[in-house]
Amino acid sequence: MFKRILVATHGTEGAKKAEAYAIGLAREFGSELHGLYVIHKGWSSLVGIEWLHPSRTRMEFYKYAETEFNRRAEEVLEALREHSTGIEVTISIRVGEPSEVIAEEARDKGIDLIVIGSSSNRRSEEYKAKVSLKKLVKLAPCPVLVANNDSSNFIKEVNYKELEGGDVEFSGANKISLKSSGFPTT
Repeated sequence: MFKRILVATHGTEGAKKAEAYAIGLAREFGSELHGLYVIHKGWSSLVGIEWLHPSRTRMEFYKYAETEFNRRAEEVLEALREHSTGIEVTISIRVGEPSEVIAEEARDKGIDLIVIGSSSNRRSEEYKAKVSLKKLVKLAPCPVLVANNDSSNFIKEVNYKELEGGDVEFSGANKISLKSSGFPTT
């Protein structure tokens, strides 16, 4: 049914739920799994008022931040790969607007299903990037599955009103490890 599944992850609770669903589906259907970590293009605006900082300090901060974002992305994607034993896994780290990057990656890789996590009620200590669900659904070349944080639901039911302003939040501060690599039953 699904030959290629893309899971967008940042290592958060919602993203780990999406990883579990994507891994389970990949096992169930013998699919390839593509892990994508999107670094929001707006990360560089975290510096603040640029005229207050000397150019050298700004450049050092940019280099440090870029290194840390990439380190975190590699860490999260490596954990996904480790939990996906027996599944062909490819990974990508991209910078851009999350909805656009996810849809573009799905188109470029010939993806049959996109799996993303839903927003968490917990506040992240790290920079957050939001995926506009409405925008992603419009741009996506394939179905989008939203993995709900509520363990009593397998697939989040989304109605049109929720899509109107619905954002799915991604951030990178979760410390919970992926406990299930099989198809979710709850």
